[in-house]
Amino acid sequence: MSVYTEPALDLGLTCLPTYLVIDASSSMSPHQGVLNATLERVYQTLQRSPRVSEFAHICLIAFSTDPHLVIPMSEVSQVPVMPEIVCAGATEYGKVFELLRQCIENDVTALRSGGWDVLRPAVFFLTDGAPTDRHWKARFDALVDPGWPRRPHVISYGFGGADPAVLKQVYTKLAFLADGSDSEAALSEALSSMLNTLINSSANNQLTLAVQTTGFQTIALNREYMD
Repeated sequence: MSVYTEPALDLGLTCLPTYLVIDASSSMSPHQGVLNATLERVYQTLQRSPRVSEFAHICLIAFSTDPHLVIPMSEVSQVPVMPEIVCAGATEYGKVFELLRQCIENDVTALRSGGWDVLRPAVFFLTDGAPTDRHWKARFDALVDPGWPRRPHVISYGFGGADPAVLKQVYTKLAFLADGSDSEAALSEALSSMLNTLINSSANNQLTLAVQTTGFQTIALNREYMD
């Protein structure tokens, strides 16, 4: 299987700031139970994997009409319980991209102050619909601005009513679109894909992405960094 591998740092303790950004709008309400059950499974797996938890510091953000910082940047082993996400509201992209930029700026500074060598952040963006705000793209462009040294890699997963034309604008590395009508299965698979990426990345001490995900088609792939 083809993979993308981010060059590793050969210094001290290395961490990958990881942002899991989940659409929690009203269209996700029918899948709220599966979402929370799958997040709990991811959480339990990371709790049992201290190496992965240490390497992949995680921030969980849910977004709808407004974004909500569910778990601030943390080692999962230090998170006592996985909070439940409630799905309601519109699908506003712009606000969450703005919050992400602020979080990354603050988190990278804090991690470096704590003695970590910080890899470029990774954002896993999951959505089941199109944005309801009109001017979101400018905020996404600011998030991934080549002139910003802390710009993240973005990997997007779309399912349900996600628009492939929009998804192709919300990525820097990979964009996936579910190839079936089973949104709950796609949601579970997307989170499993993210978990597997973190496990593989921690083993390699560098970001390692599979360019294929079960149940999804790859609709956008940035080959600039491919081996």
